[in-house]
Amino acid sequence: MFVHGFQEEVGDLWQETLCHPFVQSLADGTLEKEAFYYYLLQDDYYLSHFEKVIEKSVVQAGTEELAAEMRQVRERLRQSELLMREQFYPRVGLTERDFSERKPAPTAYHYTSHLYRMADFGSFGVTIAALLPCYALYADMGKMYETARSSEPFYQELLDSYVDENYQQVVLKQKRLVEQAASMADARELALMKQAFHISVEMEWAFFDMAYKKQNWRGSVNYV
Repeated sequence: MFVHGFQEEVGDLWQETLCHPFVQSLADGTLEKEAFYYYLLQDDYYLSHFEKVIEKSVVQAGTEELAAEMRQVRERLRQSELLMREQFYPRVGLTERDFSERKPAPTAYHYTSHLYRMADFGSFGVTIAALLPCYALYADMGKMYETARSSEPFYQELLDSYVDENYQQVVLKQKRLVEQAASMADARELALMKQAFHISVEMEWAFFDMAYKKQNWRGSVNYV
């Protein structure tokens, strides 16, 4: 199993990510509200670019069957984003102004830049390998904290969404796509897929750390 091999090589970091103080405090309800809001705003930024990278994978797909599968992935993400925007964010207390005034944090900017780089210079296999940790880590997080029962209802609601059977099935499908691509890859492409996957795992840890510390740029960065 190629995916298992990719993950096994970064096993310690995978566990460190699942046990990051951000995740643990989310699970027990002690996470600072400001850190939670910060995370949601940055995650929304990240997912908007994640969707665009999925669009690139549609173009890269070698068959119409694969392209159709990635279109379904893109549509599911769009529906999930819409649901968050219309229902979850307003209940949490985030407003359209919060999103319009949001600036990407360094880690969110660098993570999305990594995904674009993999999609622009890699293959279909490299692109979906780079995308996979985002799916797979959250699926494992949902399972790991399934019985934790956060004292903060909104935190628990978010955790429940990752252990939901539909989400778990989406992750399994993404793993199968990566397995299929890896099985047909030559040695160079397989190495690039592994590298893309490993960098994304590093960035997943950094993303939680970014949110926990409410990371900002040290200099003056203006976005247009």
